[in-house]
Amino acid sequence: MVIHKRYLRKKIPLVLSLAFSLFLLLAGCTKNKNLPFYQFEVNPKTILIVDDVRYIEDTDVIRCHPFAFGLFWKFNGEIGDTIGVCGGDNAKRGGGFDVCRIEGNEECHFLYVQPNQFVFGPYYTYFCFREDLQITPPSKETVSFVALGSKDTENISVRVDDPAMIASLLEAFHGESIQALDGGEWMFGSLIMHHKEFPFLQCEIKCCYSTKQEISYCQNQDREWFVLPAEWYGVISEHGFPAKKE
Repeated sequence: MVIHKRYLRKKIPLVLSLAFSLFLLLAGCTKNKNLPFYQFEVNPKTILIVDDVRYIEDTDVIRCHPFAFGLFWKFNGEIGDTIGVCGGDNAKRGGGFDVCRIEGNEECHFLYVQPNQFVFGPYYTYFCFREDLQITPPSKETVSFVALGSKDTENISVRVDDPAMIASLLEAFHGESIQALDGGEWMFGSLIMHHKEFPFLQCEIKCCYSTKQEISYCQNQDREWFVLPAEWYGVISEHGFPAKKE
């Protein structure tokens, strides 16, 4: 009997926590009932219509999943106010999804769509941009600078804004000469490309360098290593990667 009571005491906080979370979700749905209801489709492609403006999702150019990497932009910003709901049958049930602004983008070129109620299974979110907005993959024309460090702009060691160096980095990334890391003490970090017009769009490239071998590498989306040009090794070895924040 004592064991049973102890078991209940351990379970009570968990039950209360789940109940409180459910209460918050239900409260959120109630709050969103008076918001505008927008048309939203995900098949055959993602389309969101807000005030007669069409928004689309293109995962070949922009992705919002934090663990996805490759030569495409990733959303690294703050989600703003909810301007409406979408999905489901009608607004009275909360729509199923919130349509949110992006901080720093008052013109609403981009919108973030996320569930506003409890979801069984995968938690899908969508990062949509105006269909008439031309968003292209990272290039020397669209990258303002490359930072050595992390996505946190306060935690970088140096910025590289020379178009020729940006172009050489992209050329190396698209290279065909696959290398293997061999010997030496390797220091690993990231090169973060920042979009010229939209700073909340960034592109992360994994890289490493060895002062013993006097060489640096970058990694593509297939986790293959390519040699970086000598000028990049010079910058990386001189400044190094900042320590990660704990």
